[in-house]
Amino acid sequence: MTRAGQRLLEAIPALSFERSIARRYVHRQAIAEVFLTDCAELPQPNHFVIAAQWPRLHGFYRTRGGLYDPMLMTETLRQAAIYLAHVRYRVPLSGRFVMQDIHVHAQLDALKVGPAAADVTAIVTLSDLVHRGDVLSSLRIDLRFWLAGREIGSASGVAVVLPPSAYTRARWGAAGPRTPGPARFGRAIAPSLVGHVEDQHVVIGRQTARDEWEVRADVTHPVLFDHPLDHLPGMLLLEVLRQSTFATFDVPDAHMESIDAAFHRFAELDQRTTVRVRTLDEGPLAARAVIRQGGVDVTTGTIRLARR
Repeated sequence: MTRAGQRLLEAIPALSFERSIARRYVHRQAIAEVFLTDCAELPQPNHFVIAAQWPRLHGFYRTRGGLYDPMLMTETLRQAAIYLAHVRYRVPLSGRFVMQDIHVHAQLDALKVGPAAADVTAIVTLSDLVHRGDVLSSLRIDLRFWLAGREIGSASGVAVVLPPSAYTRARWGAAGPRTPGPARFGRAIAPSLVGHVEDQHVVIGRQTARDEWEVRADVTHPVLFDHPLDHLPGMLLLEVLRQSTFATFDVPDAHMESIDAAFHRFAELDQRTTVRVRTLDEGPLAARAVIRQGGVDVTTGTIRLARR
């Protein structure tokens, strides 16, 4: 560890890993899916430190080759943004959160699973805070993660916070709310192609062209659909980017080293959705993936994999 990193960790106040925070503050229904355990303010304005615990055996974000899944950093980022907005910036619990982009970069060698659950610390910086009246309406969040005294990666993103009426306008436009039809839920590709053992965890289905698949949404999935939603959630779309990249390179045992994704619009549950992957020259396992629905890009992302 560098001296600067050591000084940073020494300046962090003591945090508790004894119990998870109240689930309502991270918009989760299952207590088991709440990773945050504590939070404290740092001296600099809009700087915080959070505590989170990752299980050694998660039902979906599972370990690979003895390493924690970097998607755990993504979910911790999501939870931290929502928690801080509610608890530290007084955003009402009725506020709806929409991520505009997410960037996660992992130091894979530091993600080794130890003999106990991972007590993770993250330094959080909020910036570009915008208010609508007295209420926070958007923010940028940056996290640096530490585990067992080592920096393990970073995550950042921009979140927009909408009151219910604004969410309805943004979600449906002038047409007003509609009730989505049944989710598109075709047959999964072989789980072994994307590093899983059960169809339930596979988010891509029928191959429609070379390096292109249909997206499948299982609304009964206990993690991706922890509670009822009227659209394809961001964590599912990120998983689509990742699994389609595994399938393109035929490396189901690889690790996700980084993901940089932008969410352009809501993705409907009941419309045909596809993902197409294009390999990049930036590295042996780097790709650009585009999720499309109705002829329009809904999510784009760059994924880099690594083999350990």
